[in-house]
Amino acid sequence: MRFKASANNKVNVHTLIRLRRRYLFTRGNKIRLRYITGAVMVAAAGLTVITASLTNVFSGPLQIAQTQTAALFEIAALAPDAGDEEMTALLQNGISSGIRKASNAIQKSEKPRFREIEVGNGDTVAGVLQQAGLSGNETHEAVKALGKYFDVRKIKSGQKIDLHFRPDSHGKMTLAKMQMDVDPIKQVSVTRSGAEKFIAEMNEKQLTSRTHAKAAKIQTSLYGSAARANIPQSVIAEVIRLYSWNIDFQRDIRPGDKIEVLYDSHETEDGQYTKLGDVLYASLTIGGRQLPIYRFEMDGGSVGYFGPDGSSTRKTLMKTPIDGARISSGFGMRRHPVLGYTKMHKGMDFAAPTGTPIYAAGDGKVEYAGRFSSFGNYIKITHNSKLKTAYAHLSRMGKGIKVGARVKQGQVIGYVGTTGRSTGPHLHYEVMVNNKQVNPNSVNLPTGQQLASGDLKRFKALVNSVNQKYTARSKDQKSRQNSQDGV
Repeated sequence: MRFKASANNKVNVHTLIRLRRRYLFTRGNKIRLRYITGAVMVAAAGLTVITASLTNVFSGPLQIAQTQTAALFEIAALAPDAGDEEMTALLQNGISSGIRKASNAIQKSEKPRFREIEVGNGDTVAGVLQQAGLSGNETHEAVKALGKYFDVRKIKSGQKIDLHFRPDSHGKMTLAKMQMDVDPIKQVSVTRSGAEKFIAEMNEKQLTSRTHAKAAKIQTSLYGSAARANIPQSVIAEVIRLYSWNIDFQRDIRPGDKIEVLYDSHETEDGQYTKLGDVLYASLTIGGRQLPIYRFEMDGGSVGYFGPDGSSTRKTLMKTPIDGARISSGFGMRRHPVLGYTKMHKGMDFAAPTGTPIYAAGDGKVEYAGRFSSFGNYIKITHNSKLKTAYAHLSRMGKGIKVGARVKQGQVIGYVGTTGRSTGPHLHYEVMVNNKQVNPNSVNLPTGQQLASGDLKRFKALVNSVNQKYTARSKDQKSRQNSQDGV
């Protein structure tokens, strides 16, 4: 098929379609309006389809395209009598202009105004800021300002940094503010103060003291049961320490026993726990026997924990000087695991992983600290004129442990090991009365002080007050929990 071209080598529209000329053009040789309108509607439909498929990605550019579509309708309305060549030029210019503007807008789409970045393993603050788009000078000034309150060399993997951007006078997105939490309480803010200058300030969240009452029935382990009852691990550790003079938590606790605790905590306004306050009250129910203790400040200012009768929970020695260990060998005659014959075992062995902390069983003075025969690394502590304790096979000594050093009950003096004559990591523990080894489980140890009349009267009043507070807090928290659960 051949098409007839005009003298100027342009193809007439009516030669492309087998329709009579009068159907396309008016007597004045101008294209009819209905075809102009149809062409515009087809173009609009195409742009609408593109709009629907790309709305979520290019909302700004598509608004330009949609605006251009409306402009095409205006062209048709303003030029109903335009000729063939005029309308073709108008349509081509209009459509290409809309596409050009949409393309330019897509290429210049606005960057996000907020971004959270996370420091990875081996990353530096400067590195992650430059990866986020900051220039070298901006990065240097921002890190310099941050260094006023935080040593950027100590940044840890996983640290999150919030970046806030804003457009400058040229429309380019620049860093306006950077924020980073130093700890649960403190936050550093670095704010732009010039073209590439920044200033930093430290903000601290307001803390509120709250009192919590919690209870847990022990199912398998004390720590696991407490965690299910939302009792912080640090609170349970403190309760274990307070009872450690009287309770062996590895052997005395059984499923079905119960723990209750009333404690203070310091929290931010949004309820984020920051640190433990005081344990005001605790109660262990073991084998049906309840053992409550109360925190009390005496007239002289010293603080202790006492039973309901005013007797101190502290004894001269802790019942066990190690946590989380099992008794691998008791006091008495046994077949020696290395020598192979029966001999007297003058202490108790606690099997535990290497590095497990070992505590001073009581207040005292270090008499010996170093290598000692088959005991390997060995510590002996004098508690009074009659009582001493010894700790053998340690992997290493605790900080500051040397002959003549004073130690406090519960202080870490060393760590479990397998030095000397030993078949595996464990603590060999001895109690000596008048320089003779005795069974640690049978020795009768004196208790701590008994409250005097003045303190005792105040203590009795405190016991009643704490019991009422625990009951009230328990009801409030149970009611709040039921409300949250929709009960």
